[in-house]
Amino acid sequence: MAQAARLTRCLDSDRRPATGLETEWLITSRPAETLSAEQMLAADRRYWGLETGLPLRLDVSAGEDRSRMRHPVSVLNLAMIRRAVVSVAVHWIQRCRNPCHATLRGFFDFLAARSPRKPFSLVTTCHSSCLPP
Repeated sequence: MAQAARLTRCLDSDRRPATGLETEWLITSRPAETLSAEQMLAADRRYWGLETGLPLRLDVSAGEDRSRMRHPVSVLNLAMIRRAVVSVAVHWIQRCRNPCHATLRGFFDFLAARSPRKPFSLVTTCHSSCLPP
């Protein structure tokens, strides 16, 4: 271990005021000459940015953790379909006119309201009518 840092952050959100402090320790084998404190903080933020991206969407919205599928081929197929759906959903969310609906749940509701056959069209056509050109 070449250096360590203590990161203290205030836990708050738009919905509720600050509830307390959280302390996290950052440890690295890189010396201070090659990795400054600002770079350590940036690396920590990149890590949590990845952690709250696709894995969170798959766990929370796509229900990947609740899945009881056990056959290896079935697990792989379902995982690929979930990732494809999240990819299409992110495309839709970026172009959604109503910010209140620009969520993965909003995407699922949008598809369900259009027609039960619309989600199927996402995987059977070259360009789906569910997505803007």
